Amino acid sequence: MTTTDSGKNWLTPLLASWRAQRAWILEQQIAIARVAAPTGNESERAALLQQDWRNCGHHVTSDGAGNVIARVDPTATPHRTDGRPLVCLAHLDTVFDAAEPLAVRQDGTRTYCPGIGDNGRGLAAMSVLARILRQPDVRARLQRPIELVLTVGEEGEGNLRGATQWFDDASARGAMPVAAVAIDGPGDRTIVHHAVGSRRWRIAFTGVGGHSWANATTPNPVHAAGACIAAIARLADASRPYGVIAVTRMHGGEHLTGVPTHAWIDVDLRSLDPERLRTMAGEVERIVRRAALDASQHTPAQALRYTITTLGDRPAGMIDEQHPLVIAAAAATRAVGRVPQSASASTDANVPLSRGIPAIAIGAGGSGSAAHTANEWYDDTDSDIGIERLLRLIVALGTAERLSG
Repeated sequence: MTTTDSGKNWLTPLLASWRAQRAWILEQQIAIARVAAPTGNESERAALLQQDWRNCGHHVTSDGAGNVIARVDPTATPHRTDGRPLVCLAHLDTVFDAAEPLAVRQDGTRTYCPGIGDNGRGLAAMSVLARILRQPDVRARLQRPIELVLTVGEEGEGNLRGATQWFDDASARGAMPVAAVAIDGPGDRTIVHHAVGSRRWRIAFTGVGGHSWANATTPNPVHAAGACIAAIARLADASRPYGVIAVTRMHGGEHLTGVPTHAWIDVDLRSLDPERLRTMAGEVERIVRRAALDASQHTPAQALRYTITTLGDRPAGMIDEQHPLVIAAAAATRAVGRVPQSASASTDANVPLSRGIPAIAIGAGGSGSAAHTANEWYDDTDSDIGIERLLRLIVALGTAERLSG
C-alpha cells in the first residue's frame, strides 16, 4: 500500500477528539439497539440511521434490498487512483424477532441488551465514520471515494442478502470496489480475512401417517428424522476440525397416538474450504436418502418422501495474511497498542471475498459476549482503542494512492 502522507500528524488531533466521545458513542449504540431490526424487517432502524447521516450532511440513498448508502467523494482530484471506491459495511439486522424485549440494563461497565454488540456496536462506529469522513482535512486527502453501506439480511436466513445486492449492483455499474471492510461487533484485535462458507438446509420427511397401533408398520417420518440426526452427528465428529455440521432445529408429529405424517430438521454445514463444504453436503444427502429408505423397508408401497430446501448458502473465500489490506489492518492494530490476530468468521465480507475482491471484517472496540442470545452484553472499557483502530485503518485506505503491493 502506497500512502500520500507518511507523517499523518494531521490525524492526531482528530483521533484525540473522538477518544473524548466514548460516552456519546455508547449512547448511540444503546439507542440503535433499542430499535428492533429482525432480519427482513430492518426498516425502522434503517430510517433512524438514514436520518442521522442526513443530519451529518450526507446524501443518503437506499437500494432495492433496503440497504442504506452514503458516498463520500474526495474534494481534491486524486492523482493515481482508478476511481474505484473503498466500501465499508455494517449490518442492520439482528437474529431476534419483533417480539423480543429490547430492555437495556447496565451493570458497571457492562450494558446488557439483545443485539447491543452484534451489531449495535458496528452501527454506532459507522455513525462515527459518517462524521469523520465529512471533515475537510479528511476529504481533502482522500484518493478514492468511500461508500458507507448499512446492509439488511446479514444474519441467519437473511443469507447476506443486502451485501449480495450491493455487490451485484456495483458489478452491473462496472464500479466494483478496490477493497471492502465489514464492521461487525466489538473487538480491537482480530482481523477476519478467512470467510467461513456455509449451507443451511431444511430436511423434511413426509408419509401417509396412521394409527400408532393399527398402522404400526407405516413408515414414520420422525423415525427417519431421528436416524438422520444420529448419522449426521457421527459425520460431524468425523468432519472436525476442517468442517462443522450441526442439527439446529427439529419438529414433527401431530398428536401422541398417531404415526406422524411429517417431520423436519434444520442442518447448518460450515467450512473454510468450498470443496470440503461440497463433500459434506453430498454426505448429508446420502444420509437423508438412506434414512428414508430404511424407515420405509417394511411398507415400500408407502415409502417416505423427502425434500431438502436451501435456507442459506454463504460462499467461502480468503486473502492471505500478507495481502496489503491485512497488513494495513495489522498496522492500525499495532498503532493502538494491540497485537493483531487473524480470524475466520461468516460476515458481509464473505460476499466480496468470494468474488475475488480484497475484504476483511473487524470489530469496533470494547468487548462482549453471549451474542445471539437474550443475555448479550457489551463492555465499554477501553472502547476508544477499537474506534481509533478503525479510523486509522479507513483513513489509511482512503488516502493511499495504491492498495496493491
